[in-house]
Amino acid sequence: MKKFAKTKIIATIGPASWDKSILEEMINQGMDIARINASFADHDELLRVSQQIREISPRIAIMVDTEGHKIRVSGFNEDIRLEKDQLLAISGDQSIPNCLHVNYPSLHNDVIRGTEILIDDGHLKVVVQDIQKNVLITRVVQGGVLKKQKTVNIPNAHLNFPIMSEKDKSVIAFAIKNNFDFISASFIRNKEDLLEIRKVMGQSKTKLIAKIENREGVKNIDEIIDEADGIMIARGDLGVELPIEKVPVIQKKIIYKCRLKGKPVIVATQMLESMKENLSPTRAEVSDIANAVMDGTDVVMLSAETSIGKYPVESVETMNRIALEAESALRPQEIFGHTDASDETDEVCRNVLQLTEKLKLKGIIVLSKTGRTIASLSRHRLQVPIWTISSDPTLIRQMNIFRSVKSFYSKNFPIDRDECTEKAVSTVYSYGELEINDKIAIISGSSLRYESPNTTLEIVTVKDVLGR
Repeated sequence: MKKFAKTKIIATIGPASWDKSILEEMINQGMDIARINASFADHDELLRVSQQIREISPRIAIMVDTEGHKIRVSGFNEDIRLEKDQLLAISGDQSIPNCLHVNYPSLHNDVIRGTEILIDDGHLKVVVQDIQKNVLITRVVQGGVLKKQKTVNIPNAHLNFPIMSEKDKSVIAFAIKNNFDFISASFIRNKEDLLEIRKVMGQSKTKLIAKIENREGVKNIDEIIDEADGIMIARGDLGVELPIEKVPVIQKKIIYKCRLKGKPVIVATQMLESMKENLSPTRAEVSDIANAVMDGTDVVMLSAETSIGKYPVESVETMNRIALEAESALRPQEIFGHTDASDETDEVCRNVLQLTEKLKLKGIIVLSKTGRTIASLSRHRLQVPIWTISSDPTLIRQMNIFRSVKSFYSKNFPIDRDECTEKAVSTVYSYGELEINDKIAIISGSSLRYESPNTTLEIVTVKDVLGR
């Protein structure tokens, strides 16, 4: 039987992975969550891909990325060569001739002389020399070939975008209507951005992931973690908006902060970049994935590797293999801090960590209607599996974002706690996860009939429960 890492894998779906057989193989190799990037897909495409994934496996979670406010160059069809020290006029006014146009009309109001402007993920760089009405006169300090629709970043400027574009509102509404499991919101700057998105989301069960990819997002990370359902460290734009040497330390700090609060955290961008073209990764990429796992991330993500790369299946298999090896060198990582669960639940979960090693437990079954207990327990990065059973398919998919968690479906779950425990153990046993003499922990609310913050911990042997 294929062995899967406790660290979860997100794979981005695109032309390279649209084929049903490719998707099936990616799932067989360890894909837990399928990501669709709305920057490159319209509603018809979002619907087609999501329906295809649901038909293949109702267990695979679906995430959609909003585009966010990304400035791009426009106004030309053929590549432009920029030479060092040449002057380049830039404007957000599309009617002005002989300019490089951008899709941000008020750019001239948000920069000053000396502002650096990065184009194409920082491969090209210009500096503002003068501002003449709504035209920037810039000097090229790092030249090269400029292709159409490339991105523009202005690291040290506060850009006055509205919180959401109409396109993003439309994508969010579409995702809610079609029961997507996660919305990953781009370029989140503060908690107000998230609160506005939640207004559009309404009472949906869809979870909101905040992408951290600019200076403001890093600065306000604590309030963003509090408000979001999870965090994605989007290192591509982050490495352009901030000095690139700062990104590894920022990554470690954000992972730690998320674990303190019991919020799932995703490390993304260029993890196996070379596998877009090559069957094997570089040694640096292997180390990058292993270090993210050792840092304690819940999830590692593939982007272009699986959406447009030559080897989407092999990329997932490689990432799973690297994560497995990194996990084999780790021990549980106890962590303190308060999660969204009760203080009692946090303490029970911390004590289960100690009991797991002392009593040689095979794993932990968590009976939770909300997932808060799972979040509290998973953050300690246990070496044994955490099993959760639910009659809610959406909760099953969403809990799979947490490290070490395996979710199972069971119809008509009993309300009585003893009957519920017996059915939970029976379900896990039926999937071949347990042997009859295994010892396990079971964490549940003291009352499954009524909402209650109380938590009950049992240590049982499988045969004793199944023999009741």
